[in-house]
Amino acid sequence: MLVIALVAPILAVVKPEMAVVSGAVSGAWIFLGRTALYRLEQRKVEQAAAVQEIFDQLVYGMPSSGDRTSLPSLEEIALLAGPDDGIRKAAEDEKLIDWYPINASQAGALTVAICQRANVSYADRLLKTTATVWVVGMAAWVVILSAAGICFKLDSSQLLLGIALPLLPAFLDVWEYWRSLRRAARDRRDLVTTIEERIDGDSGGLDPQDMLVWQGRLFDLRRNTPQVPNAIYWLSRKKNELAMKSAADQLARRNKGDL
Repeated sequence: MLVIALVAPILAVVKPEMAVVSGAVSGAWIFLGRTALYRLEQRKVEQAAAVQEIFDQLVYGMPSSGDRTSLPSLEEIALLAGPDDGIRKAAEDEKLIDWYPINASQAGALTVAICQRANVSYADRLLKTTATVWVVGMAAWVVILSAAGICFKLDSSQLLLGIALPLLPAFLDVWEYWRSLRRAARDRRDLVTTIEERIDGDSGGLDPQDMLVWQGRLFDLRRNTPQVPNAIYWLSRKKNELAMKSAADQLARRNKGDL
């Protein structure tokens, strides 16, 4: 949809006869994106969420909450992960070693709760950044196209068929994407607040059952989260990880009475 939003208006202005074709392609992509492609994407997301839940349970020493129907087979996981002797190198290349802010000197329950909060908070910041980038980018592109239309003195039919028609489906798609990002970020912020209150003892302290509930909530959030472009993920990763680990350190020290 990003490619259509960028290319279609330019193509329609340079070759007016392509205006209707651009609009048709944009509409067809909306249809495919909301039907077959959406289902395919959702299936992969649910499988990834199930695998990540198992990983978290192993890291936290947490009992399983039951098999997920979306969990891929062992063969599928092996094909994606690659040879066993290359898994650690892949993790190092992706900078995933010691990603969770685990403090071995802390009590196990506190460590798990802080890691769960860190995971949710990190995703909250990433989703908000993605939402901002898309909205600002879309608004800037609309301004650029409007200025170009005025500069080249395009008539009303060229503005309507060449710019508005191909851009409207893309705008709708970005708007829905932005809403889903904001909603996902808001849901995570609510969970962050709940975990933090438990860590600080404002709601009766930590209970192992709470962490099982939070892990189940994490699975639901992960499988319903809009996808984030890799470029935004990598550009914001260092800053988000610094913020995540700083917050985790503050919570750990505060829980010990050092703050």
